[in-house]
Amino acid sequence: NGPSLKTVSLDFLIKYPSFGTNGIYRLQGFTPTYYTAVNPLVIQQFGGTKDLKCQKFLAERFAWEFDALPLHSAGIPVFSKQPDDWIYEGHTVTFVALQIAYYMGFSTVLLVGVDHKFTYEGRPNQQLYMAGDDPNHFDPDYFKGKAWNAPDLERSAQAYRLARAVYEADGRRIINLTEPTEEPIFERGNLHDW
Repeated sequence: NGPSLKTVSLDFLIKYPSFGTNGIYRLQGFTPTYYTAVNPLVIQQFGGTKDLKCQKFLAERFAWEFDALPLHSAGIPVFSKQPDDWIYEGHTVTFVALQIAYYMGFSTVLLVGVDHKFTYEGRPNQQLYMAGDDPNHFDPDYFKGKAWNAPDLERSAQAYRLARAVYEADGRRIINLTEPTEEPIFERGNLHDW
């Protein structure tokens, strides 16, 4: 849901089955096929999640309230091939979506909006408050006036390495079409080729 998502056409987003995360409901004219969120701050503060008309996968303590399938988070830093039993959050909801997509049998995953770059002051995972416009997401109101957790880009990259290894061992691909991106792990591709 990085700023680069503003440059991705709705035609592309609706062309394929899609996973949307966190505040994707703020993207006008788009409803993902699947939605996932695990961070309690996101789920508690993002009321638009309830209105999404798609299959939802949420942290188990919120699943019933949002008519979603529950995700049980385990602190084991492993790519889960059975997210119906447990998932590892990997410090990014993108990693959660990759585990679900793998389980569902997707052989090629195209990433957009994975800028992997954030402007903030503080430590990774620290709870912060976004007083002004949000420079880190496609909508400046995304976290404006809300609490959020600072990203842990190093641990996110570690999780991405796990995802890439599992996908490639099974002859599958994860291709990052985000432009620009600072995400260092996945194969790169050009949005216009897809």
